Formats: sequence, structure tokens, C-alpha cells
Amino acid sequence: EDSQSPAQLIGATSKPEVGVSNLNFVLGGYTLVVTDSEGSVNSFQFQKSPEGKFTLKKIYEFSPHKNPAQLFSYSLRNKGFLTGSNELIRLHYGTTGESQLEFPTPGNSNFTAVTLAPKFNGVLATDDSGNLYHWEMENPFPQISMSGLFKKTWYEGYQDPAYVWQSTGGSDEFESKFSLVPLIYGTLKGTMYAMFFAVPLALFAAFYVSQFMKPDLKRVIKPTIEIMAALPSVVLGFFAALVIAPKVESFLPGILIMPFVTTVFIVIVLLAYETFPKLQFLAKSGREIYLLVCITLIGGTISIFMGSLIESSFLMGDHRVWLKEVLDVTYDQRNALVVGLAMGFAVIPIIFTITEDSLANVPGHLKASSLALGATPWQTALNVILPTASPGIFSAIMIGFGRAIGETMIVLMATGNTPVMEWSMFNGFRALSANIAVELPEAPEGGTLFRILFLAAFLLFVMTFVVNTVAELIRLRLRKRYQGL
Repeated sequence: EDSQSPAQLIGATSKPEVGVSNLNFVLGGYTLVVTDSEGSVNSFQFQKSPEGKFTLKKIYEFSPHKNPAQLFSYSLRNKGFLTGSNELIRLHYGTTGESQLEFPTPGNSNFTAVTLAPKFNGVLATDDSGNLYHWEMENPFPQISMSGLFKKTWYEGYQDPAYVWQSTGGSDEFESKFSLVPLIYGTLKGTMYAMFFAVPLALFAAFYVSQFMKPDLKRVIKPTIEIMAALPSVVLGFFAALVIAPKVESFLPGILIMPFVTTVFIVIVLLAYETFPKLQFLAKSGREIYLLVCITLIGGTISIFMGSLIESSFLMGDHRVWLKEVLDVTYDQRNALVVGLAMGFAVIPIIFTITEDSLANVPGHLKASSLALGATPWQTALNVILPTASPGIFSAIMIGFGRAIGETMIVLMATGNTPVMEWSMFNGFRALSANIAVELPEAPEGGTLFRILFLAAFLLFVMTFVVNTVAELIRLRLRKRYQGL
């Protein structure tokens, strides 16, 4: 290229006819600060194009000065910098795009020079009368603000503003990225997938055990499910990471179609069971669970076999390649699906126990009255017992939700702990609880990361508190509705 012609021509000032008064980089050499004769303060960043060329792009507009901003100084510790006109000095922070502090000139003098203290704990300036001013400044965490924690931030090297959590880097110029949004997102994502798996199984199991299972069999099944709650979450996480995750990756198509195939088999068997009375010897009343388990195992086996056929015939022989080529989805071995399965097993005993107790504690006279009026056991269970027990059932679901939202070890061990914001079940995530467990041992006491982790713990407490409070209010309302029965 011609060395006499500019590689890039952009408008650096607020108006074409306005001249530049100052041009400087902040720490790191990626962010360029431009001030003009009208007092505007703008930042630009070097961004790499697909062709490998670096171009300048306007990032932030800071609070302007009333007069030309000719003074400038940047911090040697972070992305903070000063701009000054003859009557005012402002402290800005390049990462968040915020103007944080102001230092007006005393009296009628004009500022002539300004600098930041090396430890970012003071500002020094001189005026046209030869006076030297010193302001002490206590701003140890300039990168932390509501916008930095909960809004999109335009970090150096990024093409667009983004929610990013990256607490450490490999160079002194690295800018910490402390957005809590990916962590909150990951917490809710893991909780939702766990609840999708746990709630239907726990509710249906509790409903059947409470209303239709024979007492002698119930005395075995109920304690067995309840004792699952005693399994340490670290054991479940270890099992999920080393056993469930590889198996799910190997048999993913079959696992995804398993609920549908198994449901079809159950419906077919039930229709045959009702249509042909001679088949009813296969399961006596109250012991249908044996037949259901056999059907589920057969349906699961057929699902795995069908999944292999589908993968070889329609998914290019490898579902991971097909997901990437066709849907542009990357499959991570430790993902939200694995967490949902593992954490679902941890939540099922809680939801099952509370739901079963609620159904079993419905007053007996309601059930007896319904049956005496000619209702079938199914009609009684669905129309009388289930509505009456709804406050307890709702409480069971919300308590399970609170259990899942605070889970640490399963999420820590069964995901890739990557703070990405995607709802895909094939990607990992990082939850608030897991992030605290990972980051806290390495966080310097009293430092920025240390304080943010305590803020994350407080947010986790608030989320759980709000969920439990709302659940209790709704439970009381439902209880009041049915207390006259």
C-alpha cells in the first residue's frame, strides 16, 4: 500500500468541522481515547477483520466537557483515565464506558496539566498560576458497577458488546470481565433442565404410590425412593461425569426418542390390557408397577436400537457431525442434558416425598364420599384428592426448585463450567454456586473477585428466598381455597 495514504479514514470527533484536541491510548494499547475542541470524549478500539487487518471502531461516548478537553492521563493499573478542560477534570473507565468522578478547578484559575497517581489513589493537577493540586481518591474497584455486572459491556477485542465472565488472564494488560449475567443464566438453565426431568417422574410416581399401589409394596418402594436423598451430591456428580456423560454421548439419538417410544408402548399395552380381559392376569390390581417396569425396559432397549438406525441413516453416521454441519450446534460431552439427568435424581426424592405425603393426608371422608357417590378410583383421585392436595404438591415442586438452584457439586463436575449463554441442551454452562466453588480458593482476600463472589452468593440466597417466599404465598392461597373441604 501507499505509505503516504491512510489505511483507514473515520470520523473521530462529534462533528466533521470540529478538530481533535487530544489523542492517547489507555493501558494495553487497544483502546484509543479521542477528545475534541467541543469537549467530547470518545473511545475507539482496534478490531481485527476476517482478512486479518486491524480497524478502528467507535465504542463509547463519555460525559463531555463544556470547553475543549486538552488534558489527558491514563492509569498504569487499570483502564481508568483522566480528561480535563481548563475548568474541570473527569475520571472515566474505559471498559464500562462510565464517567465516575469530577474535580472542578478551585477559584478562577485554569488547569494546565493533570496526572493520575501510580497507585490509582489520587489525582494531581496544576493551574496557570503555578499551583499544584492533589485530590485523594478512594476508588479501589472502578471496574465494578451495576452496568458492568448486569449489562452488556464492549470489551477489548470483541466485535460487539457481550455478557462475559473471565476473571483472570495471562498478561498485565488483561481487563477482567465480571458480568454475572452468564452465571445467573447458567444457574437457571441447569435448574430448568433438572426440573423438566424430575417433576413429571416424581409427581406421577407419588400419585401412583399414594393412590393405587398395594400397601405391602408401598412399604418397600417409598423408603427406597426417599433414601435416594441421602446420596451425596459429589457421588452423583462423579457418576454423571464419568458414566452418564459418555453413555449419553454414545446413545444420544436413542435417548432423545426414548420418552416418545416408551410412551407409545405404554399406551399400546394399556389399550390391549383394557380390550382383552384375558391379558389382565399379567398384572394384578395394585401391582401394575411390575408390568410398567418391563414395558419401560423394553421401550428403552428398542429406543437405543432405533437411535442407532436413525443415526446411521439420517444423521451422517455421527450425530455430533450432523449437529455441527446442519444445525451449527457444538456437542459438549458434559452438557445441560447430563446435568438435568443427574440433578434430577437428586431432586426426585424431595418432590416425591412431599407430594406423596400430601396426597396420603387428604381426609379419608372425601375419598369415601366420592366412591360412595359412584365415582371410580381414577375419578376420585383426579377430581377430589389431587385438587385438595395441590398446596402440598406445589410446595414440593418449589422446594425441589430451591434444591436444584443451589446445587454445587453436580453442576461443578458434570458441566464444562464454561460461562456461555445458550439454551441448547448440548452445551455446558457455569452456575453461580459452581463459580463460587471454583473461583473462591484463588481469589485474593478483599480483592475485586473476592467481593464479587460474595455478591454472587448473596444473589443465590436472594433467588432462593424469593422462590420460597412466592411458593409459600401461593401455597397459603391454595390451602385457604380448599380448607373448607
